[in-house]
Amino acid sequence: MPSMYPAPTPTRRRLLTGRRIALLLLLFVPLLPVAAYSLWWWQAARMVEDGVANWIADQRANGAVVEHRGLVVAGFPFTLRAVLEQPHLATRGADWQGSRLVAQAAPWNPTQVALSFPGLQKLSLAQPGQPPVELTAPQGGSGEAVWRLSGSLDRLALRFTGLTAEAAGQSVPVDALDVTASQPEQLPAGHDAAGLSVTLAADGLTLPDGAAPPALGRQVRKADLKLRVMGRPPRPEPASLSAWSRDGGTVELDRLALDWGPLGAVLSGTLALDPQLQPQAALTAEIRGAPAVLDAVKPMMRPNEAAIARTVLTMLSRPTGPNGEPVLTAPVTVQDRALFVGPLRVAALPKVVW
Repeated sequence: MPSMYPAPTPTRRRLLTGRRIALLLLLFVPLLPVAAYSLWWWQAARMVEDGVANWIADQRANGAVVEHRGLVVAGFPFTLRAVLEQPHLATRGADWQGSRLVAQAAPWNPTQVALSFPGLQKLSLAQPGQPPVELTAPQGGSGEAVWRLSGSLDRLALRFTGLTAEAAGQSVPVDALDVTASQPEQLPAGHDAAGLSVTLAADGLTLPDGAAPPALGRQVRKADLKLRVMGRPPRPEPASLSAWSRDGGTVELDRLALDWGPLGAVLSGTLALDPQLQPQAALTAEIRGAPAVLDAVKPMMRPNEAAIARTVLTMLSRPTGPNGEPVLTAPVTVQDRALFVGPLRVAALPKVVW
């Protein structure tokens, strides 16, 4: 039986085919940006994995111990999130172990990385012949890392709260600890520019009962530090430190401040290493509450030294404090493993073993 409809002509077949193609294009063209973005995100995720692997390989090549229990990169489509389980990093004299490390960034701004340290975090600082210092943060912490497009680190900022510092069986609760480090894009060839800048601020330290002089009390309201390592920063090992020191390497101490009971001290100046790699310092100090400090260190001094010290403090102090209180301005030096305030030898210092 013949068909009721005439067979399509070649022209009509071409029109029908063209319409189908146009319809398919209308359906798939809007999906192209989505497909392109998805491909780009997965490539970025792979770059994150490769970057972590390369960094771990570099650290291991330099003698560090780097371990973890797994790396997962997720967060599609609007976040790049890298989760490192049970990270462990150990270098000369320092050992960090954490429950987890989370690094997160927007895919369109991967140089701004938010850091999170959920769970227990532990840092151990040890020196031969000295008891280790253990820092424990049960509540974890947070931070931020800013990278340059070249791949170098511009700035790292970390914050931890509710810490405990422990050494030689003594525990010191710390309300908050902030650490910031930054470096230039190109490390300086000489020692006229900073290769690394570091700031550290600790709030609310409570010293153990009996460990603090009664004249100062147990509560240290705030301690903060700001310094610059001049030139290319050395590795914390004798050969590197010795070469850096011989070449004129120094540390500029822009600020070391302590707010402890009646004591308020601000120091600034230059730090260096002697030929035996022991610290040297030429600093200037402004000290509020110097009489209380003298009372605190008096048991470590001979009677005649204490009397001379009190006379010198009286001579050097000026009523320049906020309430007209006397403020001592004096040079502070470190040499031959001893601390001097002006001409007075205040305390002996332990040997630093690198």
